[in-house]
Amino acid sequence: MHSHNPPAHQPRVTVLLATFNGRRWLPDQVTSILNQRGVAVRVVIMDDGSVDGTVDWINDLASREPRVTVLPADEPSGSAAANFYRLIERADTHDADLVALADQDDIWVPDKLERHAELILARRVAAVSSSITSFDADGRRTLVRKSYPQRRFDYLTESPGPGSTFLMTPAVVALVRDVLRDDPLARTAEYHDSLIYAIVRARGWGWHIDAEPTVDYRQHENNVMGSNVGGAPALARLRLIQSKWHRQQALIHAEVGLKVASDATRPGLQRMNSLMADTGVRSRLALAATAGSLRRRPRDRFVIGALIACGVW
Repeated sequence: MHSHNPPAHQPRVTVLLATFNGRRWLPDQVTSILNQRGVAVRVVIMDDGSVDGTVDWINDLASREPRVTVLPADEPSGSAAANFYRLIERADTHDADLVALADQDDIWVPDKLERHAELILARRVAAVSSSITSFDADGRRTLVRKSYPQRRFDYLTESPGPGSTFLMTPAVVALVRDVLRDDPLARTAEYHDSLIYAIVRARGWGWHIDAEPTVDYRQHENNVMGSNVGGAPALARLRLIQSKWHRQQALIHAEVGLKVASDATRPGLQRMNSLMADTGVRSRLALAATAGSLRRRPRDRFVIGALIACGVW
């Protein structure tokens, strides 16, 4: 890793990296970030109470690499989402053209940031995310498609890809910061990527999901959220649905979204919020009728509609 002075025309991207006991994966991830082509990268790291040598490693890196800054954390936040929330709040991004999020255990393709910066300009959107390639210790690689066409209310029930694929305009970061500061309910959203997506879409801003995978998404025993491939993740998610956790998270996204909603998005979002808040049969059937707008993948739309109609969701 070496310092360099990029041409002035390159987009300045601040990457927010949250760490927790990730010492064994961080060298690969940080190298893939610092070696991004076509952009001027700066990395801001906040650790969440690691005990595996991560803190020593990131502090040593920051002492040698001027593009890396480590922010001190007062105490452990308790979750990856909470750590990202305070990182978004505290990181100095005033001189950034764009802001990205990074997990500690992935590997970015070399042109991830350059490609997504170009997409933001070309599509005139507020943020971009992408499909991913999951990989495991045995070398198995699987494309995980996130780019099914967006639906009117998909942001209530799913993210547009992992947060590690996000690239956002400063306006998005400023809006999310305001929401986190002003609305305690927002912090009860258990996945920062889903919350950010909900805030942006409720606001009426554009979001593009890139079909090209730009992150190699490492699968291991400590994943906070896996890539959702195979039977075991499906069963785990069904249990969450049965416990009403998934519905509660959707309600949080709707209620937080309503506080920032545009005139165009507010009426529909108010109706969805009312339907989700009411567990009566009439509301349940009306909500089931909206299943086509709740998920991007056709199979998922069928499944969530059936689960809503049966009273499971």
